[in-house]
Amino acid sequence: EPMTIETTTCITMHNLALLNRYAEHYKLPLHTFIFLLVNYAAKKERCRMQAFNRIAYRKRSSEKNWKRVHLYVYHSEYELFLDVKKLWKMSLAKIIEYCIEKVLVEFLNYFNHRLKEMNTDNYPNYYESRAYTFSFYKENGIHCCQYHWGPPPEVLQQNA
Repeated sequence: EPMTIETTTCITMHNLALLNRYAEHYKLPLHTFIFLLVNYAAKKERCRMQAFNRIAYRKRSSEKNWKRVHLYVYHSEYELFLDVKKLWKMSLAKIIEYCIEKVLVEFLNYFNHRLKEMNTDNYPNYYESRAYTFSFYKENGIHCCQYHWGPPPEVLQQNA
């Protein structure tokens, strides 16, 4: 899957240094580390889903504290970011900030534990997996979209 989507977000200089340090530590590209962190938070439901609210954006502050970051992401990573934005009603900048403040320590504990458990250079399949898809269907004349953050149920039933 070629990386063909570029998205831009703003991250505080402090948080960007933190993310870069962990990405380098795990020998991962920055976009992959951010994806894994957001994916973990979404799958573990670390933020309440919201309906009928406006999107929340990062707090505005001195531009010196923030850096515009270009992330070149896989299609599935981009789609997950869009879905989390829709469900959590937050901009990507706010999602990243939220995940660093509320989920990072838990994620790192989990990630380190899984790496020791696996004792290989492979990363945890559940979170690193790009098994993300969605399906469109029509039910009683209503257009529907179903998101699968992991293999679709049909695939899981086939493997059972």
